Amino acid sequence: MAVSTFFQRWRSAAWLGWQVESNWADPALFTLYIVARPLAVAAMLVAMYWAVRGRAVHEAAFAGFYVANAFHAYANTVLVGMGWVVFEEREEFETLKYVYTSPIGMFTYLFGRSMVRFTLATISTTLTLLMGWFVLHIRWDWALVRWAPLLVTLAIGGVAIVFSGLLLAGACMVMTRAAVTTLEGVTLALYLLCGVIFPVDLLPVPLQWVSYALPFTWWYEAIRRFLLGAGASQRLAALTDMQLLGAFALVTLVTVIVSRFGYERLEHRARALGRLDQTTLY
Repeated sequence: MAVSTFFQRWRSAAWLGWQVESNWADPALFTLYIVARPLAVAAMLVAMYWAVRGRAVHEAAFAGFYVANAFHAYANTVLVGMGWVVFEEREEFETLKYVYTSPIGMFTYLFGRSMVRFTLATISTTLTLLMGWFVLHIRWDWALVRWAPLLVTLAIGGVAIVFSGLLLAGACMVMTRAAVTTLEGVTLALYLLCGVIFPVDLLPVPLQWVSYALPFTWWYEAIRRFLLGAGASQRLAALTDMQLLGAFALVTLVTVIVSRFGYERLEHRARALGRLDQTTLY
């Protein structure tokens, strides 16, 4: 009965999230926005590639970074986006306190909103990959794609993204105006620390250990290996497929545990400080 109630409330939260994300424009304009944004990002990567092609870019390496950049849309749209949900509900709509006291509850509401953003991120990633395939000619051999570990990788990565977003959303409940700076900083930090645009081997040693503690570093490396045939990190290349997936699953499990209990503590802290209805008129 509890499971049935949870899914009913989750479905309501997802429906409401879709209305919030899409009701600012008619369907045609909203669809154009969804398509134009990832294509614009891909176009910038294309311009960067063409500017240095034949001088400093190895095509196989660039393909790995391009694919990671495509999947990084999940981090920007879902993980960081869940923090923006809290900020917008409190500052712009001033409805966070009503959501908190509603039967749905904050946790289920955020989980439902994350599913909508997950869908938008999937569209963005797909369009970016298609543009890379047809415009930039970033190709891979479909016969060599290892589907089973790739699907496992995508599933584990989805769990890591959602639960990390819950932890960030809890932190944004406690913070006020500083939430804006934090969200922007997290976006940049994940881009630099997780091997999206350069191998984590190039980071200073202390930052490498920070990178290995983040599930997204393992996610991007596993996606490259099982989709393209090779990863970007020479150090992680020494791991077997099972070792790579095992380490990825372990780091994700720790992330889920920390995020679940951390979110509860942060939510209670925000309530104690009166931050659920506190606006800053930013």
